[in-house]
Amino acid sequence: MNHNKVYSFMNEKGDLVNYTVKEYLSLNNTDYVLMSPENNASLIEVYKFTFENGNEALDLVNNEKELTAVKSASKVI
Repeated sequence: MNHNKVYSFMNEKGDLVNYTVKEYLSLNNTDYVLMSPENNASLIEVYKFTFENGNEALDLVNNEKELTAVKSASKVI
């Protein structure tokens, strides 16, 4: 997979923020992407792919148990 992919999001202030993909992984039938904001490469955030109204979406993972499982399987954190 291409780990140089960039996702762009609008933050709460309406500013465009770019995230660089560090890793994709699948765990327990769920697909995750680990990304860093372009302005802070040392910060890695975990998102999971979901579907809302038939459209793919990314949700930030906040659940500690889920984060621990992703971190255990990850090669970048």
